[in-house]
Amino acid sequence: MWNANKVANWFLVRHSSEMQRDEAVDENLTQMKLHKLMYYAQGVNLAVFSNRLFDEDLLAWKHGPVVRSVYDRFQGLKELDVTVDDEQLENYEEIANDSNSRMVLEAVYEQYGGFSAGQLRNMTHSEKPWIEARDSGEDSPILDDDTIEQYFKENIVEV
Repeated sequence: MWNANKVANWFLVRHSSEMQRDEAVDENLTQMKLHKLMYYAQGVNLAVFSNRLFDEDLLAWKHGPVVRSVYDRFQGLKELDVTVDDEQLENYEEIANDSNSRMVLEAVYEQYGGFSAGQLRNMTHSEKPWIEARDSGEDSPILDDDTIEQYFKENIVEV
């Protein structure tokens, strides 16, 4: 299981490399989009391997699933700087060396990376894990891993 910020770094590096490779990729990576990509990565990993990809809970906030430490790290930034530093590159390479993690993250980026932040928000708002957590009535409800795993097995991943 990875640290959530290392997974966030993987997405930052991956997006940066995609922008350098393809001029058609003009959308900057927003904090909202990053959180939704992390949600899908956690869900796919739970569905395929029955364990978490990263170590933090997903919270059901107003605009969809959020990882608290990643939110705190980028608080106040709408668009994230895709200038890659050494730590981010090291995190990317470390995760890329794990074939299962790399497979999940690449699949999620390929499947969901082309959607806008707003599209991803709307998608998560229609999915059972977020809806169920929001309906709990708690202040900052946690998306349940079992609910995520089951939902992804039934609706997202062909297992």
